[in-house]
Amino acid sequence: MTLGSALSIFLLSFFASITFNGFFRNIAKKKNILIDIPDKSRKFHFRATPLTGGISLFFGSMLTGLLISGLTSIPIETNFSEQGFLKDSSYVTDTSVKKFEVDKIDYDLSIERKKDSNSLNINVSSSNNLESSLQVIPKEDGTFEVLMPDGSKSLYIFENGIVSKVSDETENITPISKDVGSVKVDTITLSMFLCGGLIVAFMLVDDFIGLRATLRIAFQALIVLFMILISEEYITNLGNLFGNGDVYLGAIAIPFTIFCVVGLMNAYNMADGLNGICASFGLIPLIFLTFFGSIKYGLLIPIGAVLGFMAYNLGYLGKKRRVFLGDSGSNYIGFIVAFLCIMHSQDSQIINPVTALWLVAIPLLDCLGVIVSRVKKGLMPFSPGRDHLHHKLLDKGLSPKNILYIFILMSIVLCSIGCLIEFFYPNEEYISFGLFILFAILYYALTKSSIDWDKELKTKIENKMESNV
Repeated sequence: MTLGSALSIFLLSFFASITFNGFFRNIAKKKNILIDIPDKSRKFHFRATPLTGGISLFFGSMLTGLLISGLTSIPIETNFSEQGFLKDSSYVTDTSVKKFEVDKIDYDLSIERKKDSNSLNINVSSSNNLESSLQVIPKEDGTFEVLMPDGSKSLYIFENGIVSKVSDETENITPISKDVGSVKVDTITLSMFLCGGLIVAFMLVDDFIGLRATLRIAFQALIVLFMILISEEYITNLGNLFGNGDVYLGAIAIPFTIFCVVGLMNAYNMADGLNGICASFGLIPLIFLTFFGSIKYGLLIPIGAVLGFMAYNLGYLGKKRRVFLGDSGSNYIGFIVAFLCIMHSQDSQIINPVTALWLVAIPLLDCLGVIVSRVKKGLMPFSPGRDHLHHKLLDKGLSPKNILYIFILMSIVLCSIGCLIEFFYPNEEYISFGLFILFAILYYALTKSSIDWDKELKTKIENKMESNV
């Protein structure tokens, strides 16, 4: 894939997101629904603002996925037969796109494999405008029978990167791979879109009428379970956390995955207190996942969608045209980031499982700190409050814009630390885990000591004022 093709994906997603954000925002304004009213206690905005960012993100991403193959020349590869609810279907056809050079001629191969067939259908197009279709049938002796477009058959054998025609006179063909990437679609991708749509739909109801925290958590758990069942994607291996081998979860793998994903969804929801924060916590891990190892071009779709939303959310298209994520958008982002981390750290093993902790460090630690603090006070863990890190920074006099810059910088630094540790110590995951635990302790100590210092200073000022009176 060329740089132009990658840019096409990004721009298509970006402008699709902007279009849907404007569309749903206008509907919310006209119908006076899904509007967030400022209350000057926790909601610091000045104008009534539509909560339509979540539904816009979802539809922008979905439309981009549908338009890529029709409006661009970007290669699309599908693989539905390895896992999930489509793997046993005899109607499944997996496709992949390969590029080769033979005798200084470029060839594009579109390879199709049906679940119920042992053969491959290969459509060939070349730079000299030659187009043909081949059928490749593997034989028991290791050779491949190739059915030519004219109906003739030939036998070939593939060894050490060389294709040899089986005949009286051996004819070698040495193809040079010129693959540069494609957009990959599989069962997990479809499952994420389906379950993401259900999350957005349900959480829009929460944005509209408000739902009890227990009901929200129960729904989140059911959706995550549904995602696991139809995609067969969940956390089975935590990696070498303690230096004595990989930690496999066994029978608790699915409950543990539900706990982690639901927890991260709520962490992202709780972090959505100021413009741009929750979206940035989703955007930065997506960028690192896209470019860590081989480039994952499909992730340019959510990246473009999130940036399209942020253009409205941060007021770049007019301060009076802002939109918010709402519970639907923050939960959707948390869900997507969570399962992308699982997908890239389990089967594909692009990142170590512990590296995912660094990618979501700030929303995760802020959520855990708030829950522990509220439980100690006898409060409900998910009740509204002003005890998040962004609230503490506001109380110290920092502006919302500066707080956003701080969070973006912190997120970039922590993601970089996690990826660098994995790069230099790919098999010593216990190093990354130990350093993350140390950072978590330091984070908690600094935020708690800051609160205690503020309380002490406030008490001294109040006592001094009383003595003066």
